[in-house]
Amino acid sequence: MGNRKPKSKKPSDLNESDFLGIVMQLVIKVDNKGLSDIQKILVNGFSQGLTYDEIAEKNYLNSENLRKEANKKLFPLISKALTEAMKTPIKVQKTNFITLIEHWNAIDNKGISVENSFVKSKTKINIFTELKNKLSGQQQAELNLIIKSYLPDNDNANFEEIIDKIINLPDDKDLLRILFRLTQDSRINSYNRSYIEQTIQELKKLLNITDTDYNAWTAEITEINPEPDNRENINNYLCIKIEESKSQVNTSPEYKFAAWFLQLNISQSQGNNYIHLPVDSSVSKDVYTQKDITNILTKIIEDCHERGGANLNIEFFTDGKLLYTNFESWEYNYFDSLTQLKRVYFVNVRSLMRLENRYRNQPVYQHWKSRWERLTTNSIDTQTVTNSESYLCQETTLWSNLCASTQEDLEEFFKRSLKYGIPLAVGSRCHAQETIHRTEINTLLQNIQINQLSTRVQEVRRQSPDNLEDEPEHLGHHLLCFLEDPNRMPPFHYLTSQHLG
Repeated sequence: MGNRKPKSKKPSDLNESDFLGIVMQLVIKVDNKGLSDIQKILVNGFSQGLTYDEIAEKNYLNSENLRKEANKKLFPLISKALTEAMKTPIKVQKTNFITLIEHWNAIDNKGISVENSFVKSKTKINIFTELKNKLSGQQQAELNLIIKSYLPDNDNANFEEIIDKIINLPDDKDLLRILFRLTQDSRINSYNRSYIEQTIQELKKLLNITDTDYNAWTAEITEINPEPDNRENINNYLCIKIEESKSQVNTSPEYKFAAWFLQLNISQSQGNNYIHLPVDSSVSKDVYTQKDITNILTKIIEDCHERGGANLNIEFFTDGKLLYTNFESWEYNYFDSLTQLKRVYFVNVRSLMRLENRYRNQPVYQHWKSRWERLTTNSIDTQTVTNSESYLCQETTLWSNLCASTQEDLEEFFKRSLKYGIPLAVGSRCHAQETIHRTEINTLLQNIQINQLSTRVQEVRRQSPDNLEDEPEHLGHHLLCFLEDPNRMPPFHYLTSQHLG
């Protein structure tokens, strides 16, 4: 689940002193002053795969100052040195730093044969540069988001960094598989798909990949499913309940957590399998941090797959306090066992109220189902949306905008959404920015299809600065999104809110 902090990268295969020595030899050719002490610390840290925060902590320095030193002085200096050495323009960034230095070391040691390998890499860069130039900034952002859903540990990478990541994958098979997955991804529009297909053809030509080999590689990807689909017959459910726990002031948020596995037997002669999943005794306790839950959830998903196979529907539930916390903006990772590529899903939280028998037995349940069907076949209209009773009760109302000037109003608006069977509610926790955020949400959602919603919401959340002090009222920090599909709901007749405690 979604921790946005940068993660450590794989260290260099070279030892620390050798790596630093190679960089110093390069730099001295363009600047006889060589590296400063702070730059040597950065090079050593990068060679070990450390983040800026980790380098700062290890050396009792300020991480932001280190970042500025690297971006404004160190990387331009090494870019200049490599450009002169390679006789071709090279742009050094943190993401490609180790790769470029190791390339240069291999070339320096082995000569022309390895240089040809580097030239091939440079040509791959040219091909992807052409792709980038064809895309607008918005298209790059959307494509970047989707590619990152296939790759682990790249939450904070921008488009250039993520492209550099896939260019430098050790096996060209993995690179082409990623591009093929993009051509099959429903979130990619036809224009971008054609650009990607053209890129694939150019790479096949460059790398001497035959159609036979390419088709064999892509045929190994048995299922390309970027988001959970709406299967009509789901037999396996993982139901997770999360509640925010009241903790001491100035401590990290903690949560109550419980999970159940529900397997519905197709045969009427057999009973349903309903298991309250025990949490690993090594971490079992009354409350958990978000990091605890991340680790627990990974193990639980694996356990449920072993119990019920791959067709598993994961649903998160919470009580009426869901508007006080932000866990619906968390993420969880789901790994493709064949390709080892990561899919990233936002936690989609449901209200326990919709599990109650009284909800199912009221007309609102049918209203919810019929509104959902219309929502999946129509683009979202934001022109006349309000939170008034008269608007929400209309059959044509498919979503609600939960921006409010007070917490009490926010809760009331959400209750109204449940009362009238509204399947989609989007809003903001920042009451001071009610008017601005309401307008931004309307602009965000206008005329999009429901299958585009996750990508749009994820994009806004990732646009929000990591440092809240920079822009504390950015919509991405406060964005609420509750999308409840009745077709994926655990069966009312068996699983009720009482089952979930």
